[in-house]
Amino acid sequence: MGRRKTISLESPELSRSALDEFIQCPRCFYLHRRLQLKGLRRIPLTLALATDQLLKNEFDAVRATGGTHPIWQREKLNVRAYVHPDIDLWRSNFKGMRVVHAATQATISGAVDDVWLHQETGQLHIVDYKSTAKDGTPDLESGFGAGYKRQMEIYQWLFREAGFDVSPRGYFLYVNGVKQGGFYDSLEGRMKFETTMIAYDGDTTWVDACITRAVECFRGDTVPGSGAECDTCRYVVERSQLQPGLFPS
Repeated sequence: MGRRKTISLESPELSRSALDEFIQCPRCFYLHRRLQLKGLRRIPLTLALATDQLLKNEFDAVRATGGTHPIWQREKLNVRAYVHPDIDLWRSNFKGMRVVHAATQATISGAVDDVWLHQETGQLHIVDYKSTAKDGTPDLESGFGAGYKRQMEIYQWLFREAGFDVSPRGYFLYVNGVKQGGFYDSLEGRMKFETTMIAYDGDTTWVDACITRAVECFRGDTVPGSGAECDTCRYVVERSQLQPGLFPS
């Protein structure tokens, strides 16, 4: 077990991903965040990280000039990349936008992919990049869509709590890997992507109460129950029910 970091029950720090972990499984949330038990190691999504960085490079270029982008023109969006001294901080993992939740004194944080400014309303639009390689057009009604919606709504809540005028409408910018055709159209291998913009009107009314419940769980002295569909807890239970002596001592 690695070195444990110091935690504060009076003013805990919870990230956007910690809140989503609480929603999916209070037990895993408590074991991970309060008792600092590391979960199962997951394969890093390095290709997704690469596409995220490429998209950030793309929109940072137009942020620097104040110009428009072909995606905005295609979607008929009257927006520009938001210019702010803290934009890089807001997009930095393990830093991000940070606010103190008044009711619990917990610090809540989340790192966004981008922020766009509407030219007429002056409101901010939260933007989240997504990478996939699926048949058909990406959507928010299947797969991880419910979690993506929660992610967007927490980001919107964070920026509103920080005093910004945030539009309910956020945007998911999907790049979908094309699996037809070949890989080598020259001596350099190239993967082609189709880009889909999905507008989503978020509802943040649930976030405040969720934070309160998560902090109460974090401060508790007993391990809570499992989430109904938690694969990790299911694996632990099913493994414990295997025939005794099956594993070597």
